[in-house]
Amino acid sequence: MLSHLPWFRVGSCLWVCLSAANLFADPPRIITCGWNAPTTTQFARDAAQMQSSVFSGAVLDIRPDAEMPHPFWSAHSRDDWSSLTFDAGVDPLQNADVGKLTSAYLLVKANPGDVDWLDDEGWAAIVDHWRLAARIAKRGKLKGVLFDPEPYSEPFRQFQYSRQEAAIDHPFEQYRATARKRGREVMTAVIAEFPDVELVSYFLMSYLIRDHRYRGPSPVGRSDESWCLAGHSYGLLPAFLDGWLDVLPPSVTLYDGCEYAYWHKSANDFAQEADDVRRRGVQLVSPENRDKYAKQLKVAFPIYMDAIHPELAGRYTLEPENPDRLALFRRNLAAAIDYGDGLVWIYGEHGRWWPEPAETALWHNKDVYPEWPTLIPGCDVVLKEVIEATGTRPVAKLQPLASPDYRGATRNEVAVQWSTWLGSGPMADTPSGDVDIREDVVVIRGAAEAAGLATVTVEPGEQFRVSVRVQQTGRALTSLAVQFKTADGKWLESTSHNVVAFPEDGVPESWRAIHAKVTVPQDIHTMVVICSAVQQWDLNDVVQFKDLQIERTAK
Repeated sequence: MLSHLPWFRVGSCLWVCLSAANLFADPPRIITCGWNAPTTTQFARDAAQMQSSVFSGAVLDIRPDAEMPHPFWSAHSRDDWSSLTFDAGVDPLQNADVGKLTSAYLLVKANPGDVDWLDDEGWAAIVDHWRLAARIAKRGKLKGVLFDPEPYSEPFRQFQYSRQEAAIDHPFEQYRATARKRGREVMTAVIAEFPDVELVSYFLMSYLIRDHRYRGPSPVGRSDESWCLAGHSYGLLPAFLDGWLDVLPPSVTLYDGCEYAYWHKSANDFAQEADDVRRRGVQLVSPENRDKYAKQLKVAFPIYMDAIHPELAGRYTLEPENPDRLALFRRNLAAAIDYGDGLVWIYGEHGRWWPEPAETALWHNKDVYPEWPTLIPGCDVVLKEVIEATGTRPVAKLQPLASPDYRGATRNEVAVQWSTWLGSGPMADTPSGDVDIREDVVVIRGAAEAAGLATVTVEPGEQFRVSVRVQQTGRALTSLAVQFKTADGKWLESTSHNVVAFPEDGVPESWRAIHAKVTVPQDIHTMVVICSAVQQWDLNDVVQFKDLQIERTAK
């Protein structure tokens, strides 16, 4: 569940965001999830013991009576599950008195994602897997299903158009329409089994409402929406959600889990994301479904416990320079409650909230980690205090974010040294391609991944405006990236200073500008500007970059 940090494309409007949770009489629902998620059997066994906790439920795994240990981790496969039975995992739920733990969800993952969207037979199997998940959740008296769209296993491609097996022969718009059809098929099967299901996803439109350095450009409000989605790693997810909405009855509630909030650094970050999901995310579904989106899609926020701990998350640690880890936990938990719609999911990888699973574990006690209050002393106290204070915190206004100023760049004010890079990608039929630099014009043809690299000597603390113009023929996702190298020539390990920007709105076949603004981090003396193209299919796909401009603005 880790995601890279984004490059933000922000507006200058001031929006007033009222705390949704503070408007509700009901207390927030807090659920646990992660590597040590309980099985359905463990959940039923330990429900009585967990009544004294602050939790309202959990995300659950289920073990079938035989064969594979957790089939729903591979729900997006063509596997035949007709021989699987789940009585041993469902019966304890039917007989258990779960008390206040009424918010429990069965986990469904979009892996391995090796079924092409145009494969009717393969998708019939996926629909059956969703149907079975809804049936189990209903029979087990669960609240619903939690969907994890992230690709964890090869071919890592479920929602990315360029990685579909037949994409070379079929345009993005055909895949987009088909993904919407598959969404209708899945949701029709789900509601037939569980008409009032609550369906939570770790993320939905929250992953597309802003530009992201690795996932791709946000299509919100752009005339080249199809170009953005065709290159985005989750470009087919909006169509899949649109299909859900096509058949969604009023009895079903959806939650966008806003996974990126793992690394939010202020209450304003949470307020901004909630506002963006509601106001910008609705633009990514068809006009006929926007009323349903507004009424039935809610915002949930996460807390990533490993990132709160000073060491467990490594480079993903939240504000590693801050020694007061409990203060970070308190701030983000309060904001997650105040600016969401009453549901908070607490994710962990190296710790647990539940009792030791013993024989109920999927892997029979493998990787049973310490309890979180042992790993982060006092976190359980903070959790209780923040929940008890719900409704007493003041409602804050959403502060405006400043738009980057890209004006004033001058042609190559700083000297650059050009080089080329040609990589390999996942598209087996893609030729090796080539990168050519002629008089400061970078030409990339038929490459899965390729770039022209402009190296600049810099000093720590310097600020630069960087811009380039790009034009393409055929398929490609283009971008301008700025990264840094240390004195020994190695790439800077931390990615927080890196910037990726995408072309401004317009026709891809015309010349479009890309702008970026960067600050050189400490102990860095080399900056690398990367003009890249990815997802080209053949030598008819051509990208040109020209007029690279780099202006030193301050130190």
